[in-house]
Amino acid sequence: MRKSVRAFTGEIVPTDIAQAMVLAAARAPSSKNTQPWKLVLLQGQALENLRADYSNAFNEGKPLAFEYTYSLDPLPEAYKKRAVELGKAFLTHKGIGREDKEKRKEHDGENFKFFGAKQVFFLAMNKGEYEQGTFLDCGIFLQALITELNNRELGCCVQYSAMAYPDLLRKHIPNSENLLFLLALPFGYPKTDSIANSFTTKREPLENFFRVVE
Repeated sequence: MRKSVRAFTGEIVPTDIAQAMVLAAARAPSSKNTQPWKLVLLQGQALENLRADYSNAFNEGKPLAFEYTYSLDPLPEAYKKRAVELGKAFLTHKGIGREDKEKRKEHDGENFKFFGAKQVFFLAMNKGEYEQGTFLDCGIFLQALITELNNRELGCCVQYSAMAYPDLLRKHIPNSENLLFLLALPFGYPKTDSIANSFTTKREPLENFFRVVE
């Protein structure tokens, strides 16, 4: 069962395995075989440099500068309800009280440390060469990649929050000026004793989103 993993061991996924997963995911369908996705793997010193800059930016209150809008604002009521319930449930699971501002900030800051992952995929596409369907194609590719990770008992966490500082991202990824970054995907071997990794989100019952017409 797939779920978000937010704590990883220090073990590195070998390059040949990472490449094999990416190649398998690249068989994902796309409109007219356009294959609009771009993928960058950051690890080693390059990732540590980015992690340091991101963490400093968050701690210093650097303004967020997302380059595309992920969802409606405000959210539709049903979606907002699920989002609020998730936030409350996860903080409660971690033992973080509503009024504990320091712990809540530390919790939020983990996003900008990529949850300590030693490897992070960054999914992107070319600026000015996309429409709504292009996002869909990239999403299908993303799910194929997540499936490959899951099949190898690796964990990951999809992050839109990591798109908050595109200037820092381009600083640490050479020749990325013409890319629109969509999300980050920290991945690796899950820590089995992590309280964060023992949390599982609720899902809507089948009848709320599925029907058969015949």
